Amino acid sequence: MSYKILSIVQFVFIFLCAFSILDFALLSTNPVDFADGLFFNQFMFTTDGLIGDLFKNHDFWGLYQFWSYCFFVVAFCQLFKALGSD
Repeated sequence: MSYKILSIVQFVFIFLCAFSILDFALLSTNPVDFADGLFFNQFMFTTDGLIGDLFKNHDFWGLYQFWSYCFFVVAFCQLFKALGSD
């Protein structure tokens, strides 16, 4: 893959992770009321959201797992960029 494509993939996953963390931080003041958040985590991880319905009751899907997956993707992109550079 090209350096530019890997960099764009990294940007997307860093952005999604940062947005999720920001949403989590906004909800940490009142974790029961999703109206205080940005609705990203509600959509991704609760049964009220579309993705949460698809993956409910899975041990490998949740807020912290998502953050970890984002970091894995970013790390592998960085590795591929390093191995592909001359």
